Amino acid sequence: MNAFSRRLVACLLGTLACTLGLAPSVAAAESNHRNFATTLSARRAGVSDPHLDYYGGRVLGHVKVDIVVWDRWSYGRSAHLTGSRSIESFFKAITASPYVDWLDEYDTPTQHIGRGSVEGVYTVHPPAADNGATITSNQINEALRTLIAGKQLPKPSTTRLYAIFFPSRKTISTPGGDSASDFCAYHDTTTSGRSTVYYAVMPYEVSNRGCKMASTSFDSLTTVVSHELLEAITDPGVGLKRVAWYDRDNGEIADICAFSSSPARVAGADGDNYTVQRSWSNRRGACVAGP
Repeated sequence: MNAFSRRLVACLLGTLACTLGLAPSVAAAESNHRNFATTLSARRAGVSDPHLDYYGGRVLGHVKVDIVVWDRWSYGRSAHLTGSRSIESFFKAITASPYVDWLDEYDTPTQHIGRGSVEGVYTVHPPAADNGATITSNQINEALRTLIAGKQLPKPSTTRLYAIFFPSRKTISTPGGDSASDFCAYHDTTTSGRSTVYYAVMPYEVSNRGCKMASTSFDSLTTVVSHELLEAITDPGVGLKRVAWYDRDNGEIADICAFSSSPARVAGADGDNYTVQRSWSNRRGACVAGP
């Protein structure tokens, strides 16, 4: 199904819904992906204070991240893929740190959210038909199915998250906008056979589109990535009408705090400090980055 029919809370202020402070219904949220857009008014005039409610969907209890490089890694020295202070070390350190521990307040009746891990780093070469200068959301879905069937990627599971990093000179296009001007990243859901595929899309380059959240490219990238990571953990199935934790007025856990709170520095499991986005805690009534 097309999970991109309408952009929701993380939309540009220039769009009618955000300008007028219109709140999406949960029914609308169920059929849409989640954007990390360049401008967000998470607490708009006339809407309720933030509070995430549970709507019955799955969470990623102990997330297993697969870092997927689409064709090539374009960041060079500004953000390394592997090694110390890299995207790989970030995911490994953050998924096994207090940045994830506090999410247990969003446990469900049958699932506990705990620390996760990184399972692998993969460079994939999608079919040419799905790999032009502009890549649509539907093409990403089709390419994922092909890559999984061709064993370029491990099979999906109930906890696996494919974090997909695109190279320079690739524009990601959705019916709600494109990565050249409208959003920094998003997470979504599709299917492969009988399995559900959870994934996040990270277009290049975070310094464009107003996506520079921090003073360095690496810190800006980890801020954007952490937004999608926590949303994928707490509301992974939104693209298939399987909403988990959601606020009717303010969106998902990280939408509430995007651009309304400063990035935080948190200690990862490797002892290094990383820059992340704060996310909403029902328990504390605030944007937080740890217990």
